Amino acid sequence: MSARQESVHTAYSAPIVSKAMRILRMIVKAQNNPGISQIASKLSLAKSTTHGILAALEATGWVLRDPITRAYTCGYALKDLVAIANVRVPLVNIARPFLEKLSVELQEDIFLGVLTEQNLLILDQAESSKELKVTAHPGTRLSMFAGAAGKIFLANMEREELSHILWREPLPKFTSHSITDPQKYMDELDRVRQAGVAVDTGEYVSNCRAVAAPIFYGKKNRRRMVAGFWLVSLDWRQSPIDLQTVERLAIQTGDAISRAISGSYV
Repeated sequence: MSARQESVHTAYSAPIVSKAMRILRMIVKAQNNPGISQIASKLSLAKSTTHGILAALEATGWVLRDPITRAYTCGYALKDLVAIANVRVPLVNIARPFLEKLSVELQEDIFLGVLTEQNLLILDQAESSKELKVTAHPGTRLSMFAGAAGKIFLANMEREELSHILWREPLPKFTSHSITDPQKYMDELDRVRQAGVAVDTGEYVSNCRAVAAPIFYGKKNRRRMVAGFWLVSLDWRQSPIDLQTVERLAIQTGDAISRAISGSYV
């Protein structure tokens, strides 16, 4: 396949795959089996496109069409695959003891995540024993501008890529404390990069404070940021531990996880 053909193939197939995944997700989550018209309307897809994708999914066993209602449900291929599916990310197992220790020490909820093309993806959570807490299941996606969590990833991007993201479209305003001016956001990321830790107070969720730190893989000049973790507190005003201590422990934990994965990741 030539470079041009590959480019055309990629440009064509990626949207189709995305649409197919949206259709599958809708069918899986629907309380009642949806028909073609309902699926097309709900997902704002052309009926002809929806019909073509469903035909391909049915032919390969991913969906099944009810012979009486003609509506769609999950196919046996999808059911069998889900039964044996297992998310294998060694980083999660390596980082968990460090994050659990930090969670116990600070009595805060901690999330481990990575940056995808458009979002932050949560891989794991170390829950505190507090009654008032924030919870999110692995697989949950957040905006790449989600407070401290977003800052720590954006701060470690190349300057050119970062500028493109910040000035591409208006920055989201989650709360009255969100930074929506691109230049002020860039200045904030410069401070984060220098400090090695990110903080936000009510920028993503009102009355919530978060502290985030990066996780690197590799050594010296060849290391790269591969993940990050963030501590989230809903009752930070009552915490007996000062912010500087939280920041210091977060940085130390990030360094420890970075050394662990760089030495043993397989």
